[in-house]
Amino acid sequence: MSLRWSSLIAIAAVLLVVGIGAALASYFAVRREAHRFLDKQLQQVAVYALDARSLRPAIKSTRNREDDLLVQVWDGTDAPMRSTNPAIAIPRSSGTGFSNETVAGHDWRVYTLVEGERTVQIAQQIEARTELAEHAALGAVLPIIILIPVAWLFLGLVIYWVMKPLGRIATTLAARSAADTTPIPVAGVPSEVLPLVAAMNQLLSRLQQTLERQRRFISDAAHELRTPLAALTLQIGNLRPLSRGAALHTRLDDLEAGARRATHLTNQMLQLARVEAGTGGQNRTPLDFGVLAEACVTDLEPIAKARGLHLSMQRRGEVPLVGDIRELRTLLTNLIENALHYTPSGGAITVETFDDGRRGIRITDSGPGLDPGLLERVFERFFRAAPQHVEGTGLGLAIARSIADGHGIALTLANRADRSGLVAEFVVPPATAWNTNSHKV
Repeated sequence: MSLRWSSLIAIAAVLLVVGIGAALASYFAVRREAHRFLDKQLQQVAVYALDARSLRPAIKSTRNREDDLLVQVWDGTDAPMRSTNPAIAIPRSSGTGFSNETVAGHDWRVYTLVEGERTVQIAQQIEARTELAEHAALGAVLPIIILIPVAWLFLGLVIYWVMKPLGRIATTLAARSAADTTPIPVAGVPSEVLPLVAAMNQLLSRLQQTLERQRRFISDAAHELRTPLAALTLQIGNLRPLSRGAALHTRLDDLEAGARRATHLTNQMLQLARVEAGTGGQNRTPLDFGVLAEACVTDLEPIAKARGLHLSMQRRGEVPLVGDIRELRTLLTNLIENALHYTPSGGAITVETFDDGRRGIRITDSGPGLDPGLLERVFERFFRAAPQHVEGTGLGLAIARSIADGHGIALTLANRADRSGLVAEFVVPPATAWNTNSHKV
């Protein structure tokens, strides 16, 4: 779960608990104050009725009848001298104060005021009092209940605004290529997050130094190997005119094949070091990926014919892409050569562009296919799914995946539906329209 959602849920939970506590406290406080107010009202009416000369029956109102006050006045007699509702007779109390009585099936709150021979009693049904108090309490609680979800909304907006710099950092890092180790911008980053960003920048700096040392080692080692390998190949060629006998020629053929494989491996290591260093980023130009694929097919067609294979190209529209032509040519060449290498004589390799909502290039061969568990592993360095007697370095597909990732191309490898070969797909990222006629490959 993200920090934003964790913070929002935690603070919202605290706000909910506090809101419920405040609502309950307000409810009981207002309810208690309402009962106090009604008691005070009974006292005030008693004082007024003490001096009144007569009492009229309660005026009928639109309210419930039980909401009305019952007023009784005694002037030393056993029966009330005056009453607002003679049908209800609440017993006369002997002293001033509050009491609760049950009369005519109802509970009453009664206030008695005694002054000399005169006694005044003001009574109100407890049910009506409770209803009035609860209405007042609910009126105080309702705004709190309404404000809790409103507070959640504003809380979410505040957390989003506070976390926005972190979101920008995450977006910036997600959009970077694997080879980009430039420091993370600290402009607008909250001071609490600055130590984390500074530590990440230090880590990126150390990572850049480590990668640079690794690339330099691979590049230097490959360069150092190329010279003795070239000299070895030259010496093998010089030995051929001096050799005698078929056995020696066979040994020289084996030695030459080994030197050729070592030279190819050295060149691929150099190529991989260049790709991972991202040196092609400055040479990117708009191009039609389909035109480049057609050029690669033309270059490799003689090799296909020599091996008894049919290599064809089918173009179905443009595949616009911005990239390094040299790297993209290597990408396509490696995959087509891989198909040529593993397709048996008499087979076919088809290279085609497609536009089915996605744009890209598809390479289909009629080779033996691969075990499903190896379809991703073949992109690992030095991993080879072919038998040991088949030549290869295990770097071609690793180089292709690195180039594809560097250009935002989704490279996938799958078996054909009938398991009669492999399908390699290059899906290019969406691109703005441009005129491909002005870009020659």
